[in-house]
Amino acid sequence: MRFGSTGAAVRADPALLANAVEESLRLEPAATRVDRFATRDVELAGAAIRAGDLVVVSLGAANRDPAFFPDPDRFDVRRENARHHAAFAHGPHVCLGMHLARIEAQVALRQLLELPDVRLDPGRPTAPRGLVFRKPPAVHVIWTAG
Repeated sequence: MRFGSTGAAVRADPALLANAVEESLRLEPAATRVDRFATRDVELAGAAIRAGDLVVVSLGAANRDPAFFPDPDRFDVRRENARHHAAFAHGPHVCLGMHLARIEAQVALRQLLELPDVRLDPGRPTAPRGLVFRKPPAVHVIWTAG
């Protein structure tokens, strides 16, 4: 989750916390792609896919589809359809741990936002790395304890 104005918004309205987690998952899913094998012949957007073909699904691209997510590259803690992301996949391969992951993220962020004067260190930014499994190599914060 990006702090700054988002952190201030969530602190002011804790009801936004769950949606902030969903929007974070939409923009930076833990896995940006999944591999699947077609179980039957199908045509998708004019492309023939045969049973047994490897299909690489870009969750990152699906989560930024401008036809579904207006202004898809913008982090919007109030995005009404944020929970409709594909970060946990769908169907028979949906992540069984998705509910636990959501709860853990919400609890951790709630606790973090209760600490006074905690913010990301602007002098040491890090971005998520990796193609399949994405994460930042480190998260640097500044905490000015009372």
